[in-house]
Amino acid sequence: MRIALFIFAAIISTNATAKESMIICPAYYYSSVKSTVESNGTFDKFKHCAVSCLLTLRCSSLDVLELGIIKELADVVGPGNAEMNDLRADYYGVSLATSLKAKNDKSCMAQCHVKYPENSCQ
Repeated sequence: MRIALFIFAAIISTNATAKESMIICPAYYYSSVKSTVESNGTFDKFKHCAVSCLLTLRCSSLDVLELGIIKELADVVGPGNAEMNDLRADYYGVSLATSLKAKNDKSCMAQCHVKYPENSCQ
């Protein structure tokens, strides 16, 4: 599983120059967005979804997806738990904002709670 995630992420993030400039916006907002999300729920997939959605309201969707991939790559080699389902939750959060199904922070979190409820096995 970790090997597949690593290969997937490596293919997507091959352009080093673009990668360096892409994550500036979501990295800037990440701490404040994460605090907002964590005050509304602690379930892992909910947090991936909501953080990605809130960041996409503030930054480019590609930048947000890039940050999610980098985070999972760090989990592959570090103490975290790398999961494809984390990337799926990131993508779902981004898609909520890009499709305009979520137009503000509150609707991002509400829709991510519906998709990833606390008692869910997702």
